[in-house]
Amino acid sequence: MTITAFIMLKIESKNNREIFEKVKSLEEAEEAYLLFGAYDIIIKGIFKSNKDLSTFVVDTLGSIDGVVDTLTNVCASCD
Repeated sequence: MTITAFIMLKIESKNNREIFEKVKSLEEAEEAYLLFGAYDIIIKGIFKSNKDLSTFVVDTLGSIDGVVDTLTNVCASCD
């Protein structure tokens, strides 16, 4: 069983294109989009375990300069 998650990022606006390109190139990011609204980027990722999801959000995204906040939404049903 896999875990599908949508992770939203708040980023520093002065570097938004650079941060977006970095995020988009990550192996775990199946899809990534720039947004207008409360969050700046949304990522769709599919993970093998909660640990893999946690590692991606905390370690990978947390280490990118300019990422100031994340919000993770895990799908309840992904048919």
